[in-house]
Amino acid sequence: MTAMEGETTAADADGNAHNRVNERMVPRIELLPKELRNLIAGGVAGMVAKTFVAPIDRIKILYQISTAHFRLRDVPGVAFKIIKTEGVTALWKGNLVTMIRVFPYSGIQFMIFDRIKMHFIRKHDHERSQWLVETRPHEDEGERPKRWGLSPSESLISGSLAGAVSVCCTYPLDLTRAQLAVLRKKRSACGKNIHQSFPTVFANNYKKGGMVGLYRGITPTLLGILPYSGIAFTINEQAKRKIHHVTGREPSTVERMQCGALSGLVAQSMTYPLEVTRRRMQTIGIIPTSGGESAVNVLGGTLETTGAQKTAEYVTTHKPASMMCTIRQVIHEQGFRGLVKGVSMNWMKGPIAFSISFTTFDIVQGLMATESEKLERAPRH
Repeated sequence: MTAMEGETTAADADGNAHNRVNERMVPRIELLPKELRNLIAGGVAGMVAKTFVAPIDRIKILYQISTAHFRLRDVPGVAFKIIKTEGVTALWKGNLVTMIRVFPYSGIQFMIFDRIKMHFIRKHDHERSQWLVETRPHEDEGERPKRWGLSPSESLISGSLAGAVSVCCTYPLDLTRAQLAVLRKKRSACGKNIHQSFPTVFANNYKKGGMVGLYRGITPTLLGILPYSGIAFTINEQAKRKIHHVTGREPSTVERMQCGALSGLVAQSMTYPLEVTRRRMQTIGIIPTSGGESAVNVLGGTLETTGAQKTAEYVTTHKPASMMCTIRQVIHEQGFRGLVKGVSMNWMKGPIAFSISFTTFDIVQGLMATESEKLERAPRH
């Protein structure tokens, strides 16, 4: 046996061993409950998407909770200041908490959406089967029910419910993550960075307000997530459905990403004012939003000498400001533009995040699906 033949035989053996491992793993994954597989697929999709857009998200939050004037051309400069004062990793500050939050959030959201979606699809299949049983040979074939996927109203209901449940389950983690994004890294006497930890901030929220403190700002969040999640899932589902009707095939990966990008752009633009309100309620009066401990200073403006500082003082000594009070305060100090400050950053972030998230979920879900599930999801003509 020559050396080349020996290398080829070894490579073939390695390849066969790798294939056998894959063959053993796939059945094991398929044995998991469907809901658990969807939870894993959704969690992975959310983590990949959020990691890509984390730097944009952090800078956006700093603008949302400050009075600094927003200009898109200033964003690279802000990113450079953060890197200079806190290091490159500061652009992903709070991202570990985001991963802890987004895995269950995204996983629950996709799992519930898929469960409701399959309920409607089975209902459609039942109606179709009933029609086939009751139909007569002389009846017009054009009257046959032609339904594939979800209708717009069904997509809206499924997406809204999925978003609301996932928010309620993971909101305390989102609150902590937003506060970590605003806090600046402290330095010790020897010049080393002292990290504000997730457990510390989480515990402080509970200590100051109990369970209510962990859900501070959830009202605008729920009011925002219902249309936000509903619109996003609706546009994504209907765009893929339209592609199927026009082309007669499943959407390609690029087409799925385009559908996700469109859904993210529209959904985030329509609900952005509520996001600004939520971030304000999550941070003002709870953690420093001005002074040495605040990262807002990199924007060139703080909350000092503003109406928001008075709000912070009131919150510290009394109780959290209501959603309407927060909205009025933003309008008073910055006008209606304050409610959409930073929305252009969302126009960059949203399409990227949603295209990655929806596409990753479809791919991972498809890899873990059983043969019967693949047939169940196949287009009906």
